[in-house]
Amino acid sequence: MRVNIVIDNAGYGKFSDLELCYIDNRVNRKVPLSFLGYERVFDFTTDFTSVKFDFFLVSAIVYGIDNLLSRAIYSNDGWTRDIAVEFPVNNLAVWNGKEDRLKQILDFLTGDNWQISFREIEDVDLFQPRTNRRKIPSYNKDTIKSVSLFSGGLDSLIGVIDELEKLSNNERILLVSHFDSKSPGPNGDQRKLLRHLITQYPNKIYWVQSKLALSRKDTDGNRVTIENNYRSRSLFFIGLGSYLSPIDELIIPENGTISINYPLTPSRVSSLSTRTTHPYVLKNTQELLAELGLSTVIHNPYTFKTKGEMFVECTNQTFLKNIYKDSVSCGKRGRRQFHFDNPNEKHNCGRCMPCIYRRAALNKAGLDNENQYGNFITKVSSLGNNDLPALFSYLKRNIPLEKMKRDLLVNGNIDINNLTDYAEMVLRSKTEVLKLFNDKGNRFVKSELGLR
Repeated sequence: MRVNIVIDNAGYGKFSDLELCYIDNRVNRKVPLSFLGYERVFDFTTDFTSVKFDFFLVSAIVYGIDNLLSRAIYSNDGWTRDIAVEFPVNNLAVWNGKEDRLKQILDFLTGDNWQISFREIEDVDLFQPRTNRRKIPSYNKDTIKSVSLFSGGLDSLIGVIDELEKLSNNERILLVSHFDSKSPGPNGDQRKLLRHLITQYPNKIYWVQSKLALSRKDTDGNRVTIENNYRSRSLFFIGLGSYLSPIDELIIPENGTISINYPLTPSRVSSLSTRTTHPYVLKNTQELLAELGLSTVIHNPYTFKTKGEMFVECTNQTFLKNIYKDSVSCGKRGRRQFHFDNPNEKHNCGRCMPCIYRRAALNKAGLDNENQYGNFITKVSSLGNNDLPALFSYLKRNIPLEKMKRDLLVNGNIDINNLTDYAEMVLRSKTEVLKLFNDKGNRFVKSELGLR
């Protein structure tokens, strides 16, 4: 599927809508991809011409296209899509020759076959700021000593706390956030956690948030069936962070278990194992940034940490334990069908792997609460048709270190120099989850897992 990008002049107070154009059953369709509330970004930087901006724009377009093309409709095999796109950039000479590197990243990240080219961006007004605003925030960028992505999840919360604890007087952290306005839950999470952080660490935080959303209707008003796995979200997050960061280091706080996302069964190697912060993606993105002449260094301090280790090693335990419940880690956020065993819980389904890893981490810290997550995974009487059969099969398998190392090489292009560290971390995470079931599981669960 070829997707063409059309950029028109921006309206008053708005960033230009990007129209994603494609042919669907011989009908030309145009679907707007919109930066909403872009003024917050513009208040921090007015740069629309640099390579940093180009990368930001490219990453946003990738996110929009990944959303646009439903795998059920446009894939060859139920999963893989053929996607051709010509990205508009300011610095064409810099981007020419980088097609293969970007393709490497996108093919692995989304599981598709991308065909990439670049063109000179049109001479258009990308943003028209309002002239009647009363309060415009100001930023002393010289005081910013740390820049971190801030999603509203538990990992990013821990990462931000650890960074804040390092700051000296008159030093600040810049938190970079994004949410899709069609899935607004993370917006509330980010704001709630930010209030806690500002109270605990006054005058230490700058926060810039971007909203990006693909319209659910084309320009003729016809409904668009979208793909909602959001695999490419991390690339847009990195694009936004590197665009805004006034320093070289960009922190992406995520536990190594989720980054590696070791598949529970061989059938999950591609379609069900997301790779949003996989080391291969981060390594190749880092190399692309270097090839583009950008000095941004992507850093995940928790590459070799389980979620439980991240929690118990956080440098302000008292504060974290007081506010962690306001973070959300669920992979099925907002899908009510996954909450039927605990209808009072609005955020955490308690069933998906991110919820299970979170519960295991909280159990390690002595804080797991079944009232928050429901009893689904620990009090079942049959495995049924859900994630539990695959999870239990994984947990019951004896996986020696050498076998885990081979699996990681086969499943994810892991750097051989760090292979042992990654394998040991995944096995420690497996032990954390087994401990959760051993501590909280009923007789059936323990029998299935061979626990006493």
